[in-house]
Amino acid sequence: MDSNENEWHGLGVSSGRAAGEIWLLQGFAPDLLPEQVGEVDSVDAVDAEQELERLQKAIELTNQRLNQYEQQVRAEKGEEFAQIFIAHQLLLTDPAFVGEAQKRINSQDLRAEQALKGVAAEAIQMLKSIPDPYFQERAVDVQDVLEQLLQNLLGSQGSGAASFPEVGNWIVLAEELTPAQTISLPKDRVLGFIVRKGGKTSHAAILARTYGIPAVTGVDGAWEELKNLKWAQLDGDEGWVKRSPEGITTTKSNDLGEEEQDGSTGAIFGNMVLAANVGSPADIPLVQKFKAHGVGLYRTEFLFMGDQLPSEEDQVEAYSKVIAACVPHLTVIRTLDIGGDKKAPALKLPEEQNPFLGVRALRLCLRRPEIFQVQLRAIWRASAAGPTAVMFPMIATLEELVQAKELLFSARDEVVREGYPVGELQVGMMIEIPAAAWNAKRLSSEVDFFSIGTNDLTQYMLAVDRENNELADLYQPHHPAVLGMIARVSQAAEKAGIWVGICGEAGGDSLLAPFFAALGIKELSMSPGSLPKVRQVLSKLTFEGVDKQKFVERILECGTAAEVIEKLG
Repeated sequence: MDSNENEWHGLGVSSGRAAGEIWLLQGFAPDLLPEQVGEVDSVDAVDAEQELERLQKAIELTNQRLNQYEQQVRAEKGEEFAQIFIAHQLLLTDPAFVGEAQKRINSQDLRAEQALKGVAAEAIQMLKSIPDPYFQERAVDVQDVLEQLLQNLLGSQGSGAASFPEVGNWIVLAEELTPAQTISLPKDRVLGFIVRKGGKTSHAAILARTYGIPAVTGVDGAWEELKNLKWAQLDGDEGWVKRSPEGITTTKSNDLGEEEQDGSTGAIFGNMVLAANVGSPADIPLVQKFKAHGVGLYRTEFLFMGDQLPSEEDQVEAYSKVIAACVPHLTVIRTLDIGGDKKAPALKLPEEQNPFLGVRALRLCLRRPEIFQVQLRAIWRASAAGPTAVMFPMIATLEELVQAKELLFSARDEVVREGYPVGELQVGMMIEIPAAAWNAKRLSSEVDFFSIGTNDLTQYMLAVDRENNELADLYQPHHPAVLGMIARVSQAAEKAGIWVGICGEAGGDSLLAPFFAALGIKELSMSPGSLPKVRQVLSKLTFEGVDKQKFVERILECGTAAEVIEKLG
């Protein structure tokens, strides 16, 4: 880490700037005091049965807490981010973790705390020894679960997030930031994060981005200096931390530059709209805060993750809230996109060897019309609240699209006959499967718009499981073949007179924004926290004197993703 006496440089992991007073987050003490654990001098000092009971009780309490975190994140941010805490819950049933601790209690006459610490220490050491930042950062997840188990064993809530000041807004300084600490903090009063350890793929960094909180990590070399700071400012894009004058008005902004903060720069550049991806109505404050012009992707899976299927009324309410909040802008609702890889008890989904190529998304909906029809009815009824569009995910064939549209308009006929008001509904489909991208010319005659899901399109184009960390280097959204397929879709849509949006992670990639603008993409939809950076890039973009077609061709002539990044950079 580079530094001078007033400025230090780390790694920016969550976009935005913040300035304010520092609060030091004290983690739960990793080294337990002897009187807490108890000395083990003899076999008689430990009652194995009692220790196993204590451990089981701690597991149950920890699982309850993790379930609360899971439900909170699912409600606020959607299923994707709830998976962080589902993974933590799985550790509680992992034979190599808790199971091994139980064995050691029996075989080595250890107290529950000692057995857990020993097993966790080995797991953490193993993860940190892997030369891959992703796995190294998973060590924090093991530490997180360990700390919660120890807290419950000792009947302590720890000193961490529970001791956050009752008043005021603060920049949080932490040695390591666990997911549990991140979710426990009052995020409306956290100005930003400065974290000694961690990277962009840490779960805490992901949660910071999700909640739109600026964050800088990797400040290990300046840790002692930073611990003595009282006031600071940080930039989560550039990755710097600076000393700030005492008493400066605390601010938090992911809007880069004064013109965005005062609202003088809108979210439309030429004919391009910057919209937000949302996972539930809880995201609306972020949509408004970051001045998104509508919602380009409304994930509906959060409604289907419980033990019971959502009623039509539940769905109407959830969709209407977002639609009404976005008026006069468009809200694009994606129909249920879920498969056997997700935990959804009410859907009773069978396990599949390869769920990403299995019965999921529209394939599931067409096979479960009794569920699909309820959702389609709810979308029609909610459309009366304002401008609405519906899009179908994971379409490979024309037949699937035609069948989905038949069910959609059948649902409309039903609700109209029953006397419910409905609005105009744009009908679109996601382009995620290469076959659909290749057949875009024919498919374009059936829809009002295409929304390109770049995450899955990249996965299927490059035959790379985006959840497989060993192949992370091959998952390349900037690959010229992926960009070429996007260009093909854009050209087909333009000829058909329909619009195209981008709603995958690439939609929030400021490096790719000029390429998409040159293609004539009409909408970029992204996590709300990514809007300021993309807005800043596009606000300065000009194609004056530039042949946009030749610009696109130069990018597509690249042979590798690295070349694309170099040319766009």
